[in-house]
Amino acid sequence: MTLLSSYTHLKQQVVYNVGSSDIQGNLLNQLKEFYRDDIDSTRRLEQIKTIGQLLRVLEIRDVLSENNVTPLKEIARRIKNNDLLKKISEYEQSHDHREHLNFYAAENTQSSSYYKETETALPSGHPYGNITLRKKNRINETIVEQIGTSWRDLGRNLKLQEHRIDEIDKQQNSLKDKAYEILHVYEDRADPQRGFLVLCHALEKSRRKDLCRKLQEIMVMNI
Repeated sequence: MTLLSSYTHLKQQVVYNVGSSDIQGNLLNQLKEFYRDDIDSTRRLEQIKTIGQLLRVLEIRDVLSENNVTPLKEIARRIKNNDLLKKISEYEQSHDHREHLNFYAAENTQSSSYYKETETALPSGHPYGNITLRKKNRINETIVEQIGTSWRDLGRNLKLQEHRIDEIDKQQNSLKDKAYEILHVYEDRADPQRGFLVLCHALEKSRRKDLCRKLQEIMVMNI
């Protein structure tokens, strides 16, 4: 008997719970519209008749994967299934923990030069590590200028609570101000040893791999 991976099992639970939901018909249409730009094919969109097919297409488009289960969370949120949301969060936490350990071990020797800068460096213990203030500001400016409407997804993937994200949305008018506040809240509680890696991972989960690559480029700049 083949054991299912925790990711596959999670997908099956989502499909099952959607099938038991009273809004499953409307939900599929809502989700197809929500992910229209990601699917980017009218023909493919019309072929999707079930939640399972939708999840498969999202995997093909690299929107859904073992490393990014945000679409599963979106579905659980729409059917208002708190137990399912809890299981997805537990999966994310356990998966993130393993991935960060592996990623940090692999990058530690390659990236050691990043953290050897001492001139105008931030205090030790800062969530971005021992990097120059100019580099840290460049990182934040890049995110604030380019994150756009993905700021809310970034906040969720940085583990900010939903009510805090809603507060930021109400208190700040521009997208840039919202993004800046998300980063400010994150920095206050980030792990000093792996804050930058967590930030990059959150950007990837927010479907902003382009921004993650830009931050990595900034990290190797001599500034």
